Amino acid sequence: MSNMKRKTINGMVWTVTERLSLQAVHMLISIVLARLLEPSEFGLVGMLAIFTSVAQSLLDSGFGSALIQKKNATQTDATSIFYFNLFVGILLAGILSLAAPLIADFYQQPTLIPLTRALSLSMVINAFGLVQLSLMNKNLEFKRHFSVSISAVILSGVAGIVAALSGLGVWSLVIQTLSHSLVRSILLWIFNKWRPTQHFSFSALKSMYSFGSKLLVAGLIETTFKNIYQTFIGKEYSATDLGYYSRASTIEQAATVATSMSLGRVIFPAFSPYQDDHKVLKQVFRKTIRLSMFLHIPLMMGLIAVADPLFRFLLTDKWGDSIPYFQLLCVVGLLYPIQVQNYNLFRIKGRSDLHLKLEIVKYMITAIAIALTYKSGITALLLGQIATAVISNSLNSFFVGKLIDYRLFEQLRDLIPSFLVALFMGFCVYLFGLLGIDSHLIMLILQITAAVVIYYLINKIIKSNELRELMAIITDLWNEFSVKLKGV
Repeated sequence: MSNMKRKTINGMVWTVTERLSLQAVHMLISIVLARLLEPSEFGLVGMLAIFTSVAQSLLDSGFGSALIQKKNATQTDATSIFYFNLFVGILLAGILSLAAPLIADFYQQPTLIPLTRALSLSMVINAFGLVQLSLMNKNLEFKRHFSVSISAVILSGVAGIVAALSGLGVWSLVIQTLSHSLVRSILLWIFNKWRPTQHFSFSALKSMYSFGSKLLVAGLIETTFKNIYQTFIGKEYSATDLGYYSRASTIEQAATVATSMSLGRVIFPAFSPYQDDHKVLKQVFRKTIRLSMFLHIPLMMGLIAVADPLFRFLLTDKWGDSIPYFQLLCVVGLLYPIQVQNYNLFRIKGRSDLHLKLEIVKYMITAIAIALTYKSGITALLLGQIATAVISNSLNSFFVGKLIDYRLFEQLRDLIPSFLVALFMGFCVYLFGLLGIDSHLIMLILQITAAVVIYYLINKIIKSNELRELMAIITDLWNEFSVKLKGV
């Protein structure tokens, strides 16, 4: 195995394991809470998502990333950012508290007034740990970061579940959020020994403003559009409808984002040295796309096919209305790994300007799609999301293809075999679902088993290169693991 390949695979294994384990724990807690609470209660918290998310983006103001990026960052730099974050956190908490009646009037939900004011406290709590988190990332202390994250998720999840069992309803989700912020901040202070001093400097903030402000603007735009669908659904429809949508979105993202983002974290540093070698870059980019989509397409197709028993077994029948939303969101997520790899290619080639322009185009398309569909129902909104994903990813792939001579037609041709096999597999799994088995668990096990067997056998018959590559990677990893185990 080559050094680059070994480095990429080892990094991929660690990051995927880290993210999947964190996502698994979070999902388990989410499932328990979904069984204990009502969809409308999730919807009420979902209505506040855009306000709390934008406030969180403003809280850091890009200075955390600037601290990581600055080579010779001083104690004064870190201290200045700490006090600035604390000031902004208090300011944002105050603004959210004052704006709570306006937010409640916007959604016509009086309950949102105390909920908004309670959740605003997380801005102040989070402000205490942002510098410690940035320094941890700057020093590449990813294992410590993971320890903090997993502990915060578990402890806050237990707090939320206990509150739900005590009959606190929607306040269980508020308690979960606040306890997560509190536990994370405390653990960051325990794991990271940095402490602020009395030396605050405006000039230190000014020196990092140029870099941080650009990230702030980009982050604000991304955060706004990421939560815009929940805002429109909460405004035009009921809290229960938003609850159904938010659960569907949470489960879909658990399957889509974790592996794709983990892969992206590894690909960028591993392939950056080859940014000027178009031939090598095209080769590794092409293989990455083909292999990631070889795994991702059947995952999404399979989830669409097993959505009914999956939701009814994990979340109970009361969440049945989430199923069609989940299936459509899986279609949206079908192209997500391509999006991640395209963005990485822009960064590798140093074309952040092109990336930004394409992002602006995507947001314009998103705004048009929402304007055309939001009054026609949630299903229409989701169909607009699908159209937006197809158009924006096609544009990204087109310009990436021009950078490394990997044309859009070539990309589509590479992915057609995996898509057709996965489509056939999904259709067969769907037919299994028509057998009329009463037990959702037995049906789910039967469909998942059938999906794995059918997809593997067909690729084995057609002698898929991706299957051969995947099995080789698994064999190499197993051999390395066996050697290390024998050494222990």
